[in-house]
Amino acid sequence: MAGVAVITMLAISACIASDDNDVSFVSSSRSGFGGDLECDEAALGSDDLTSFVVAHRVVDGELGEACFGERNEVVLDAWSKLAEITPPGQLGDLGLFGGFTSDEGGDEVTLAFVNTIDDDGTLFRMSINVEEADIDPDELLLTMAHEFSHVFTGVSTQIDRSSDSDESCQTYFNGEGCYAPDSLMYSWIEQFWGNGLIDEIDADADPTAGSGQDRCDSSPGFFGAYAASGPEEDFAESFSAYVFELQADTDAQQDKLDWIDGQPGLAEFRNRAIAAGYTPLQNNFDRCG
Repeated sequence: MAGVAVITMLAISACIASDDNDVSFVSSSRSGFGGDLECDEAALGSDDLTSFVVAHRVVDGELGEACFGERNEVVLDAWSKLAEITPPGQLGDLGLFGGFTSDEGGDEVTLAFVNTIDDDGTLFRMSINVEEADIDPDELLLTMAHEFSHVFTGVSTQIDRSSDSDESCQTYFNGEGCYAPDSLMYSWIEQFWGNGLIDEIDADADPTAGSGQDRCDSSPGFFGAYAASGPEEDFAESFSAYVFELQADTDAQQDKLDWIDGQPGLAEFRNRAIAAGYTPLQNNFDRCG
């Protein structure tokens, strides 16, 4: 699964929701981008550890009625919050939005993940762990911002997934494809992953806090060990911190927040989070360096 976020220790254009999640849905059978996606258990990809309980098609950025499973208030609340903080139009990059339960063991629990629906990265699915999501509402907000960053940095204009080997890539091959020279992620890598740091990353390995711990121990710029596991997770954790106005613990963290603030379009996420009353959140990331 690409873009997995783990826990260690969204005027709403896509739907109209009240505090009790009385949601007005767009018809999922309506003709539009995302309206004809397969939405059964096989297509969703339940496995021994992950069981999907509900999924909604997202049609042109609007939430449809459940196309799999039954109405789930946690998922509807998560969608409402995601739609609150996401600029209009960008939700159109999602094709499915759903909820799952997990039988994972160990210290790291998946709170949410995103993955591509098609081979080119035209549409994405975001999935929320319904058993974990309402335990810590602030963590859910941070995680959804984190996950959505994997969407807008992973669309087909940002990364070429037709590349099948890192030898053919002149920028950075992340295991799925090659980032465009003018992509946001490659700019991030050039800015913050130089001096051989990027060469330490195994692009085919799943990111974990454990794999980033040594880099976290030696560098104060990361928002926790999971961020230090690779450039995508570094950007995603930093972006979530930026959106919800977390106070930087170090100058190196602040440098990353300032860089994000200077990129076109990203401040709108933060402005919408501020307008919704979701900021500032406390910086509870484990300190690095």
